[in-house]
Amino acid sequence: MSTFEDSDEDLPLITARSLLLGFFDLHSLSPDFDDWTEERLSDNPPRLFRLRQLMAMFRAFGLPWDPSAFTEGGFIQPEHPRYASLLPSLKNELLKANPKEMPMREYKGIVNDQLPDFFAILFDYRMCVDEVLSFSSGVLEASDLYLLAYQKAEALNKIIRSHVAAVEDTLTTLISPQGASFTVEQLVRDYGSPDVDVSEIDEEWM
Repeated sequence: MSTFEDSDEDLPLITARSLLLGFFDLHSLSPDFDDWTEERLSDNPPRLFRLRQLMAMFRAFGLPWDPSAFTEGGFIQPEHPRYASLLPSLKNELLKANPKEMPMREYKGIVNDQLPDFFAILFDYRMCVDEVLSFSSGVLEASDLYLLAYQKAEALNKIIRSHVAAVEDTLTTLISPQGASFTVEQLVRDYGSPDVDVSEIDEEWM
C-alpha cells in the first residue's frame, strides 16, 4: 500500500495525514522502533522503502527523526508561533465540551504546556485503533462462517474509519498547523524520498 495520498488524480500531494498514515503503515510491519534504521531493514525492501519515504516526510515537515519521541509529541514546542492560531480553537473546544467543569480563568494558561501530552494521548488511541482496522489485513480468502466472521468485523471497521478522522484531523493539525503539503516530485527532489511505487515493491516481494 502506498503511503502517499492523492488529492487530485494528476497531482498527488503529501500532507501531514500522509506522514501519519505512513507511520502507522510502517509500524504495522515493524513494531519495534529500534529496527527503524536502513541497516536493520536492508534485507526487507517493502519496509526499507517505507522507512525512506517516512524519513523524507519528516524532513519535509521539519520534524526531528525520533519515532519514539514523535509518538509522545516531543516535536511540539508549545510556545512556537506556529501554534498560535491553533490554541484559541482548542480552548474554545474545551470550554464548549466542559462548560461547567472549569471556568475560563482557571485554564486560560495551561493549554500550551499540555499540547505534547494532548498529542500523545490521541496518537496512542489512534495507534490502538490501527490494530483493530488492520484485523483482517492478513486474510486473503475465507469461506462459510469464517467469511461471515470477517465480514462482520469489517462492517464495524467501516464505521470506525468514518469517525476516526476526527482524531486524525487533530493529530495532523498538530504536526503541521499551517497545513503544509508537497508534491511527490518535491519530496523526491528536495527531501530524498525514493522514487518508487511501494505497492509494486510489495508485489515483487510476495
